[in-house]
Amino acid sequence: MRLIGITGSIACGKSTVSRELFRRGYPVIDGDVLARELTAPGGAALAEIRSVFGDQYISADGSLNRRQLGQLVFSDPEARARLDRLMGPFLRNLTMERIDQARSSGASLCFLDMPLLYEKGYDRYCDAVWCVWLPEDIQLRRLMERDGFSQEDALKRMRSVMSSDRKADLASVVIDNSGSVEDTLRQVSEQLQVELRRSEASSARRRRVPVQESVPVQHPVKPAEPLYPEDMNVVYRPDASRRKPSERRVAFPFPRWLKTALIAFAAVLVVAFTAQLLMNAYLVNRQQKHIEEQEAIDNNYPLYYAEEIRKTAAEYHLSPALVAAVIRNESSFRPTIESPVGAMGLMQLMPATAEWIAGKLHVDNYSFNMMKDPAKNIRFGCWYLSYLSSLFNSDPYCVVCAYHAGQGEVTGWLSNPLYSSDHKTLIPNNLPEGPTKQYAGRVTRDYGIYQAKYYDQESSFMSPGSDTAAD
Repeated sequence: MRLIGITGSIACGKSTVSRELFRRGYPVIDGDVLARELTAPGGAALAEIRSVFGDQYISADGSLNRRQLGQLVFSDPEARARLDRLMGPFLRNLTMERIDQARSSGASLCFLDMPLLYEKGYDRYCDAVWCVWLPEDIQLRRLMERDGFSQEDALKRMRSVMSSDRKADLASVVIDNSGSVEDTLRQVSEQLQVELRRSEASSARRRRVPVQESVPVQHPVKPAEPLYPEDMNVVYRPDASRRKPSERRVAFPFPRWLKTALIAFAAVLVVAFTAQLLMNAYLVNRQQKHIEEQEAIDNNYPLYYAEEIRKTAAEYHLSPALVAAVIRNESSFRPTIESPVGAMGLMQLMPATAEWIAGKLHVDNYSFNMMKDPAKNIRFGCWYLSYLSSLFNSDPYCVVCAYHAGQGEVTGWLSNPLYSSDHKTLIPNNLPEGPTKQYAGRVTRDYGIYQAKYYDQESSFMSPGSDTAAD
């Protein structure tokens, strides 16, 4: 089965092409339809969207308010990135499932209609890519007429993705949709014939040709030549003169040393060519694995509320990477989550701890429900990390252990020679097995990953001599 990608910028006419292909009976996997399926009432991605963006983007019938969310993501690049990271794994898994279904059905051609085909890397799964193209001025006019956008809103949406001209440069086939619908459909018909011929040729190469039994050919018996020719005056040429030129003896024999050298040179070329092919295959495989590893890291280590974390961490002289690692392990960036023991919010603060911190920060009209507010929760949590840092000499491992188990537990471990050799730092491998040791190990690991991925240029955990929380 040949998989053909269909792409194009917004309002360029991909739907016209997809509808025609569907009308002709070809399977069409539409990315927009899959996204609507994932965000319909009860859809697989809807709960995550509600958790990350809030209830205001959910309609009364329980479906996603796509227009309102669209206004947010097209005006806020960070919100758009968050939505892409959230929807990416859901959409990719469902797309692969539908491609497998089309292949199992025996279809010769399958079409993948993805607006962000190149941006999200789906083109690497395709045998060819069709780009539906329009000049930018016609595209702008059609988008404004179709969706009722102002010129400013329409341009904002057009410029938030790869341009139509750029996609046309990358595509195998360009379908010009600037003319009539009939002209567009004529181009679709022509390209369909090309793809069908390629599909048939590919199938023919894979099909085995049956071996036919050979039938012996009956040749007439050649009469024996007479011992002596009838005409004794005829001159007969020797057999050597009737041989092919390649069978005749060469007048000047090829030097053996030169023949040996040429054979050796040809062998070296074959070995070098084979080595180059193997190296290219290895590099392609490594590149694919690197892409997959990066996608896994992107999915497993998201970063939400980045600006709030960066700003508050700087205020309390903390590494934003450490704050992000604590939030990932405490709440997975879910701002309204509440633990079975009563801890709440992104950094999972207990009621007594949050009330004590509110007093230190002189928060007026404090209530524990404030911890559902991401900004307030991050501020309280950063103050507490800074406070613990001032107690434990800015040692990240001690601070993380104290955040989980309490400062009294860590103070006791520091005084025990089994767990600390200098009464200032802990020996991680010697700590008693339990939740705190596991938690500190996870946070320390994630701290390094967030530092390398998002904060490579940031400073270390806490500036020496900083005592903001202690004040």
